[in-house]
Amino acid sequence: MNKPIICGFSLLLASVANLAEAFSDPTAPDVVLAADPSVTASVQAVPKLSLIRQEGKERLAVLDGQQRRVGSMHGQYKVLSIGAGTVILAQGQRQLTLQLFPPMKK
Repeated sequence: MNKPIICGFSLLLASVANLAEAFSDPTAPDVVLAADPSVTASVQAVPKLSLIRQEGKERLAVLDGQQRRVGSMHGQYKVLSIGAGTVILAQGQRQLTLQLFPPMKK
């Protein structure tokens, strides 16, 4: 009498485990793609602006976790200006404006 109950319980646990495995992460991609090194080498990541702080009369920006001043380099970018909510970087002739907060929609 105990053997059928144990066997049924074991089947139930096995099916629940399979079900949980199938639905473990609904946002995970079906296939993991390997990055092509030639493509990733040519694409440069945009720095992440996380903080702008005032230090005396000077503003400091935290880019990718590193503190930067106007005129300093961050990777291949030069910090041109630091405003109340924006940082302007330059890479050669190209300028990049980073915003601390996204623009508000009215």
